Amino acid sequence: MGLTIGRARKGTSAADGGSRIPFNAINENLLNKIIDWVTSYAGAHPEESKLKFKSTMTWSTSLKIEDFSGGAFEQRGDDMVSTETIGKENTPCIRLHKDSDGLYKMSVQTVAAIVQVLNIARDRRLDETRACLEANPDPTAVIAGDRFSSVKGEDLSTYRYMQEIMKEGDSEEDTEQKRITLKLVIHIQKQDVDLLQSYSEAISGTMRLTPARVEEDVVLIKEFCGEDEDVHVLEDISFTTDHKFENHCRSPPWRQILGDIAYIEVKPHDEDPFFITASTTGYFVNKGWVKEKCDLDYEPAGEVNSNLVELLKTKSAKFAELIVRQSWDDLSNIKNKKQKSLKSKPQTVNGRRK
Repeated sequence: MGLTIGRARKGTSAADGGSRIPFNAINENLLNKIIDWVTSYAGAHPEESKLKFKSTMTWSTSLKIEDFSGGAFEQRGDDMVSTETIGKENTPCIRLHKDSDGLYKMSVQTVAAIVQVLNIARDRRLDETRACLEANPDPTAVIAGDRFSSVKGEDLSTYRYMQEIMKEGDSEEDTEQKRITLKLVIHIQKQDVDLLQSYSEAISGTMRLTPARVEEDVVLIKEFCGEDEDVHVLEDISFTTDHKFENHCRSPPWRQILGDIAYIEVKPHDEDPFFITASTTGYFVNKGWVKEKCDLDYEPAGEVNSNLVELLKTKSAKFAELIVRQSWDDLSNIKNKKQKSLKSKPQTVNGRRK
């Protein structure tokens, strides 16, 4: 899945070291697809799912010792480990380790162990999956070794591995392990190709902004705004006008012809307020309010960005710092609440309830 994860991380700001998977609906959908695939794969392919990884898969986790219970786990000092072990060294399939700084690290040895952790995480599965893939951006290399690192173009690693299996001299046990490894690698590579194709199609479908997309972006970020600069990502974000035309655009008709959808006022905690233009080509900072004209200077004052969050991160260090603390599940819960609220409102026709 390395190719797809690499594509999802493109556009991440330098402040994140290029390692983050940005918050957006497309990436949320991608993570859910990965979760669905991994959980279903473990049931369909138990042999491959219990294969010991070439390297330990480790990531920072939000799970704590109290999240683990039952006879499947036992506490060893500050660590919680699974009673199920693997390999000649009897390595625990799952280990929750507490660092000296009080933070927890999750370590797993098999695909089946990943599924077990996801089941424990429950409503935090998205956050755990995101953290895992950010720490292990090329899962195939971790699972089967660096020879299977995801690369673009012609890749002969699988073919060469098949040749090794066909060679005589290995023990029956070693040959069987290689066979299982090869099957798992082929399955992961096929899934990576399928995910990359669907991800690319989703990206191409959102290259042009729509009024609905702009509305969703602003409303979502506004949920995290407020006066507390230690918690809230911005002081405020809002449209410059409440008026919407029939096509749901907020910009005047003569600007709509040029592709403008709406104008957004942003009030950061650490910078002066500024204005953003949402156009069909993307988001960009404009030259701001002109008192003498009582209007905006619509000229761009920066580069166009397809993602509002990424643009805001370039304009406010405080926003960039705080937005990464927000969880996928926080965002999902907000969206779900809004959808339920809309469904619960009585529909009207000509001002009358249906």
